[in-house]
Amino acid sequence: ALLKHIPINDIKTIVKDTKLNIKKGKKGNVIQDIGNQNEWRENPPSPAKARLIGEQIWSKDKLNDQEYYYTMTKPSKTILGVDRSDKVGEDYVLESKLNDDNRNIVEQKKLWSKIINELNNILDDG
Repeated sequence: ALLKHIPINDIKTIVKDTKLNIKKGKKGNVIQDIGNQNEWRENPPSPAKARLIGEQIWSKDKLNDQEYYYTMTKPSKTILGVDRSDKVGEDYVLESKLNDDNRNIVEQKKLWSKIINELNNILDDG
């Protein structure tokens, strides 16, 4: 609970509900059940109210950025970006050209279908 910043009461509720569901033989999603108890489930707050709540909870003077990174890997040195242009599926120029070629093929097929339909109509009428 401390590592994931989940209130202890929520963990106790999850465990209690899980035990109860096991006894009843009910398979359920306890997390979803707790989420469904949200007071705004049926009637969400207005955008103004949501903004106010957000500003009260996450105000800059109260926010400790480091608190939210306990489980993240912190590299000891800077990690350089990777050039992926030579990897399969990462060639954006080729991908763009293929997309253009595909569009042209589709357009040509539509044109041929239209021509064939017109010829069929002429032959059917004759």
